[in-house]
Amino acid sequence: MKVAVPTSDGKNISKHVALSKFFYVYEEGKEVEKIENPLIENLKESSVSLHTHEGRGLGAGRIIPSLLAQKDVRVFLAREIGEGMRTNMQRMGIKCIETQEKNIEQALNAI
Repeated sequence: MKVAVPTSDGKNISKHVALSKFFYVYEEGKEVEKIENPLIENLKESSVSLHTHEGRGLGAGRIIPSLLAQKDVRVFLAREIGEGMRTNMQRMGIKCIETQEKNIEQALNAI
């Protein structure tokens, strides 16, 4: 079963899904794929700051679930998941799990 985790450094789970640089995909606890977040490129090309709440409303709740579903991800592990994203993930057959754990390895071991 594939599990996706939003991260910017490959070690810690990003607090904000839409602003994470990557989505690491794990299978049986091992990293199998690293997906660049397409929203980051969109932010770079616009005048929106990466470090403010202006970045919200970029369609993350629609874009990210579709992207992960195409990669056969079945579980999305994040620190915070908005209702729109959660609903769209579930529609795509992806189970959402929220964790307070910051370290990816520890969070994966807990599920």
